[in-house]
Amino acid sequence: MHNLPKDQKQLAKQLICEGLKKAAESLSFFVNEKIELDTSDDSCLDCDPLDLDRKGQENIHLLITKVVGEIQGVCCLIFSEQEAEHLRNVALPEEIKSSPEMMAEMSDGILLEVDNIISASVITHFSNVLKAKMHGDVPALKKVNYTEMIDFIRSEISDKLYLVSFKTSFNSSNMHFKPEFLWLFEQNFMNGVTKYHEESIQSPND
Repeated sequence: MHNLPKDQKQLAKQLICEGLKKAAESLSFFVNEKIELDTSDDSCLDCDPLDLDRKGQENIHLLITKVVGEIQGVCCLIFSEQEAEHLRNVALPEEIKSSPEMMAEMSDGILLEVDNIISASVITHFSNVLKAKMHGDVPALKKVNYTEMIDFIRSEISDKLYLVSFKTSFNSSNMHFKPEFLWLFEQNFMNGVTKYHEESIQSPND
């Protein structure tokens, strides 16, 4: 596993932030209230992928999206049980929340939809800026404890992958959640970011 060089890392953060802003706009429409994004923590890009927030240790919601196309990789979006429950309460209408049968059917689906909105926004932005054909596959949800989550992440890490780990906050009058992102990409991602970095140096006013 490789960490991105400093300059490329900052560009990766910029690209992710731009994608997450689009995700916040989509989530605002989804939950019918304005959601603000906080990406002010520069240290978030230096997270150890095997020393993540423990998210309460049990019943961690690990949402996984495979990235396919010219740039391949895997994206993980990590919620605690409390964050997942808060999202359900905000996003689902009362008629569903008042029905145990409907809640059982929809509780995971709403999280998968949120993951799809967030991941797709960032991946689409990567695709546009890096000029690469890529998209997210159908997301999957694993409910794991902390040890199982680390074991899964360790199984995805290899010497050929580049890591971007990221924390942010989505905030509104009724919502506050702080998911962790873990992005692992193959060499083509590094090549794309390097090319984008070189072009930005050559055309600083574009």
